[in-house]
Amino acid sequence: MASERDPILRADFVRRISQYSATSLLVLDEVSKDNRTYAHLWGHSKHSSRVELHQPFVRKRQFSMLATMALDEGIIASQVVEGSFTRDLFLQYLRDDLVSVNWFSLTASNPSF
Repeated sequence: MASERDPILRADFVRRISQYSATSLLVLDEVSKDNRTYAHLWGHSKHSSRVELHQPFVRKRQFSMLATMALDEGIIASQVVEGSFTRDLFLQYLRDDLVSVNWFSLTASNPSF
């Protein structure tokens, strides 16, 4: 939120992060998707009466994905799991998928790594 932004902390972050070139930074993000059915949240009714809608809510399988992107290389590692990522799955992703990326090929094509 804008009210939580501290310009001094932000300036300090920019100062610290600016020591790295943009091509040496990796961006990691998680996304989740499920196939829930959604009921309408809003409706119309006569004045002074409530809207009532009885509709089944179905929760289906959920999938989560972690992906890491390098500026010049695109997505360099990703993993999809059914359900949510736990601490152990996240550490496994870092160890088995991200750290095992062939860094030599990345650094050969981009000397700033």
